[in-house]
Amino acid sequence: MRVIGERFTSTDRQSAPAIAGRVCDDDKCHTVLSIYNDLDFCSIHAPMVVPRMRGKVIND
Repeated sequence: MRVIGERFTSTDRQSAPAIAGRVCDDDKCHTVLSIYNDLDFCSIHAPMVVPRMRGKVIND
């Protein structure tokens, strides 16, 4: 028996770059964002996101 499949990899597609020269949206921050960061904030000022744990309810 022979099994044929496709190679699973993400190296075939590149990340879509954001506009160069963007600055963090925080009022006191002047950090220039990477073209690979599609968020509006730098990593320090990005809102914290807590992932949902499967089967558990997280109280805010």
